Amino acid sequence: MLKDSRSGYGLVSILIHWISALLILFLFGLGTYMVDLTYYDDWYHKGPELHVSLGLVVLLLMLVRIVWRIANPTPVELTAKRAQNLAAKLVKIGLYLFIFVVLISGYLITTAEGQPASMFNLLKFPVLVELEAGNVDLAGELHEYFAWGIIALVVLHVLGALMHHFVMRDKTLVRMIKPVKKSDV
Repeated sequence: MLKDSRSGYGLVSILIHWISALLILFLFGLGTYMVDLTYYDDWYHKGPELHVSLGLVVLLLMLVRIVWRIANPTPVELTAKRAQNLAAKLVKIGLYLFIFVVLISGYLITTAEGQPASMFNLLKFPVLVELEAGNVDLAGELHEYFAWGIIALVVLHVLGALMHHFVMRDKTLVRMIKPVKKSDV
């Protein structure tokens, strides 16, 4: 029930998927909210601290996700249509790529002044590279544009899952909600 199998996802993959999804959507909402804050708003300092901390949680989750994916079998595709399988793979690769661009650019923005990135003041991520002012602006643009790109890919991902569930009537969505049983392995 914890591990993935060729027939479906285990509880670990499902939890990582949904926790990551919720955090990423929350971070996007918080990020767009913070853009319009002024110095005197209550969330002017709280928002960025929470945004950075949760972003670092997503970074750790993504690293765990990659290790978990390598260590576990990938469930078989439920459709024989090559174009759909390719589209699904491209969206997943795009999501991974865009998420890492946003995470790395966010880390670079956060550590640009030479201070480590802090996750809830419990764990510090050291400064690896200090950016010049122009590069911080570039990192900020990448962070914003790729965050919007994540949302676009999430919409495609959700539409694909709903199409599988309601139109094709297969178990693609169900197996990302309900862990595979040992008897199904």
